[in-house]
Amino acid sequence: MSAPVAGDRAPLPIILLVVAAGVLAFTTDQPLVLAALAIGAIVLLRLAPGSPGRFVVVAAVVSALGVFLLTPLLSGQGDLVLFDIPVPPPLTGEITAEELVASAVAAMRVLATIALTAALFAWADPDRMLAGLSRVAPRSALVSALAARLVPTMRSDARAIAETARLRGVALTTGSRMQRARAAAPLALPLVGSALERGLDAAEAMAARGYGEGRRTRLPERPRDMGERITLLLAVLLAAAVAWAIVAGAAGFAFYPVLDPVVTWQSVALAAGVLVALVGAAAALKHAARPPSDLGRPYSP
Repeated sequence: MSAPVAGDRAPLPIILLVVAAGVLAFTTDQPLVLAALAIGAIVLLRLAPGSPGRFVVVAAVVSALGVFLLTPLLSGQGDLVLFDIPVPPPLTGEITAEELVASAVAAMRVLATIALTAALFAWADPDRMLAGLSRVAPRSALVSALAARLVPTMRSDARAIAETARLRGVALTTGSRMQRARAAAPLALPLVGSALERGLDAAEAMAARGYGEGRRTRLPERPRDMGERITLLLAVLLAAAVAWAIVAGAAGFAFYPVLDPVVTWQSVALAAGVLVALVGAAAALKHAARPPSDLGRPYSP
């Protein structure tokens, strides 16, 4: 049996891994652990198929930078004042060391959360995720699947309609924005009509296949490959480590009135475990991916 294409992964291992890491991101304030989470999440995203992480990483870094810069101006806490800058009220110009550490922690939490979410959708097969959801909420899964296909389909239809209009002499790319908008407005009607026609076709196809009549059938699932098994094992180990950290209090960290020690044996051990789980899963999934020459070959049972 051929290995799956990266991005067509079974959703359960990567979902468990991301959920465990996400729970840790929102339950810990330890700077070292959150730094490991952010680094591991970015590696997991950047090794995903098709290099989808560049734009997401830039957006995540910009968001985290905004949180880092704004948090000290809104906090007004801490004893060790580093510098004072003139700012209009209600902002606080006194920047303390405690505020900087707290803002860095908040920024790393934002960065890790965005990267983890993007990595989940980059690695897992969305159709298989919806198939798993359909076992619990079949109607919601159906609506989600149809909506996920609606946007790219309407984009393709809009491109074809716009090209036809340009061939008939409609100026869609010249003039001011208002002029272009007025020229493109009449094209919304055929676009909506095309979407409605596709919806009717989908409804007829579902009715012809007996949707909602009797017991539903499912395609057989392929066995998990080695990369998915390793990811599942790492996810379980990470979940156990997160549970231990929460119960033992190893995830806690106090900023005020003085900072807790950043480097402790608990924080070092937890940060190392996070890095091993996220980077190891990314390497395992990447190594087990099917080569490009195999992309057109169907799975063999």
